Amino acid sequence: MSKGPRIAILGGARETAQAVDWVRRAGARGQVIWGAGAEAEPLPLAVGSMDQVADADGILDVTHAFDEETRNQAMAAASHLVYARVGRAMWHPVDTDRWTEVDTMEQAVAALPAGARVFAATGRGSLTALANHDGPVFLRQLRAHDLAMPLAHGQYVFGTAPFSFAQEVDLLRRLRIEVVLARNIGGPHSFPKLAAARHLGLPAVLLRPPAMPDGPHLRSYEDVRTWVRGLPCA
Repeated sequence: MSKGPRIAILGGARETAQAVDWVRRAGARGQVIWGAGAEAEPLPLAVGSMDQVADADGILDVTHAFDEETRNQAMAAASHLVYARVGRAMWHPVDTDRWTEVDTMEQAVAALPAGARVFAATGRGSLTALANHDGPVFLRQLRAHDLAMPLAHGQYVFGTAPFSFAQEVDLLRRLRIEVVLARNIGGPHSFPKLAAARHLGLPAVLLRPPAMPDGPHLRSYEDVRTWVRGLPCA
């Protein structure tokens, strides 16, 4: 292990612990650099900092799909390093879905039906844009807090993930939601709200994830092992 390649793991997504396990099993060493706002968890690798990225042999990105800040910082600090991402497969609509896919929050708000009751799973950073919507906004929050809701027509909806399909159907019905607004972060764990919208025949507005740096997307231990073995130092 001590002689293996050094990997700077950018952590933050649900898959971080799995990626760390794959890296260690592949014979690599390294550090986990947690993204801004990510809740660090105890893992069998040391916690590093962004100024240590350039000392690594490769960057393995396991950040939240919309965490551009952490990815941009790492690539600016070590653009010469080999990059790969462990991430989820994005969601794709079926024929019966009523999805509108956009690139920015401003486009998302513009796509909302006038006066519609919106269930939003887009984070507190989206409130500025959502202020331009003329209907009620119910913003999901995964951690309880007492921060003021800046929207006169807004309300926080607190809950602890993961949410089941039945829970999401009940929530959308109870709040009389007319459109779901979400970021396309992919994977099965966050999809139930869209499955509920599909079941209820509701439209959804989805933000496409930002562009990723050039590099392979790794989905398994075998993918990670192959990538590690192909690093210049391996």
